Amino acid sequence: KMKKMSFLPLLLAVCVFFASCSGFGVDIDDSLSPPKPSGELYEIQKTLETAVGDDVRLVYPSAGEYRSAIITKDINFDGKYDVFSFYSTETDDKTTVMHINYIAWLDGKWVSVNDHQVNCTGVESIEFVNLDSGDTPQILVNWTRYSALNKLLSVYSIESGELREVMSADYSVYSACDFDSDGISELVAVHLDSENKKSTATLLKLGEDGFSENSTCRLDGNVTSYHTPVFSKFSNGTPALFVDAVKSTGMITEILCVKDGVLTSAVPMTSANENVNTLRASLVPAADFGRDGTLDIPLAVKLPVISTDDSDSAYLTVWNSFDGVVFKPIAYTVINYTDGYYFNMPDNWFDTVALERRLDSRQRAFFRWDSELLEVGEEIMRISVFDIADWDAHSSLYEGYFECTRSSQYVYCIRLGNSALNPGEEYFKENLRLIEKEKK
Repeated sequence: KMKKMSFLPLLLAVCVFFASCSGFGVDIDDSLSPPKPSGELYEIQKTLETAVGDDVRLVYPSAGEYRSAIITKDINFDGKYDVFSFYSTETDDKTTVMHINYIAWLDGKWVSVNDHQVNCTGVESIEFVNLDSGDTPQILVNWTRYSALNKLLSVYSIESGELREVMSADYSVYSACDFDSDGISELVAVHLDSENKKSTATLLKLGEDGFSENSTCRLDGNVTSYHTPVFSKFSNGTPALFVDAVKSTGMITEILCVKDGVLTSAVPMTSANENVNTLRASLVPAADFGRDGTLDIPLAVKLPVISTDDSDSAYLTVWNSFDGVVFKPIAYTVINYTDGYYFNMPDNWFDTVALERRLDSRQRAFFRWDSELLEVGEEIMRISVFDIADWDAHSSLYEGYFECTRSSQYVYCIRLGNSALNPGEEYFKENLRLIEKEKK
């Protein structure tokens, strides 16, 4: 028997922006001009101005944990901060280029040690990750260009007191993954060649002689964009990387793991190099729906729709756990983005219900459905959305309805029909949930 789920996790998550929490922060501004920060940060900024001039623009990462243009971190755990500053300049032909400037505390003062120029337009994110057996993590900088699918990943390390570039590689999305749980991460870089509709995932390892390409595998090249990869595991505990990608026909999830030391796609490809096994029409990303620490794959199944419009369609989201070989359904969910709620259906409703949508009155109703005879039976339940003021003043007029939940504006109510498929009022109160509440 499947478990009943009562929330919609990663699918409904929203990004919450934080400044860097590992050191000092900087108020967002677009230049190195007043107002100035105070205290130690003021001295750091003065050091940067002295080294590079004050006619430059600080650049703030757009994603990730570190959102300051001046990031401070005790990277080698010696009790002293290392400072990484990001700014842009223009070349003689007015082309924007990016810089990373390394500042260290030397002989009782802040010193700009060295500066790297990068032919990119911005910075998306910064990570500090152990990519080798040393005690000091590497600095991963995700540089942006004009195309969202054409980025540059630069890896830096502190060597002999200077910031050294270890590697730079073109990619579309990447992730640092510790597949063997030894505390040392590898890099998986996905690169999409949109023109030739070719996508490749590459496993990169850092050794004494620098980075080496351990292995590559082919992915679906018919995609138009990627979501941020999520490093998780299969239901059997095997580490895996999940990459949601948008196609013209919907969304897929690429699933990567290391097998016999080689990067492998766990989802078989067709002869045309397409991933059809995880394709769904709805743009619902993979999520830990079962709340067990593993990612589940949402697959879309078309629901029978009671409508006079032949083009009207609705989809049931079937959440599947995955052990690296088999997809196993764990929950069935109907998502209503227009009214902002989702409903976890009972297991025995699968393939036995049809949906009626009344958009003008904000109602959705479920009826018994005979899939063999293609006939509609009795009404099982109806979901209606009311304005709070209307419901609070006139709820007695809505005969048979009971309140399940409410938002700041609306009340979400259900009226039950006389059907053997009706699991009872308490089930619906537990399994009708608001999308906005899950975002918090």
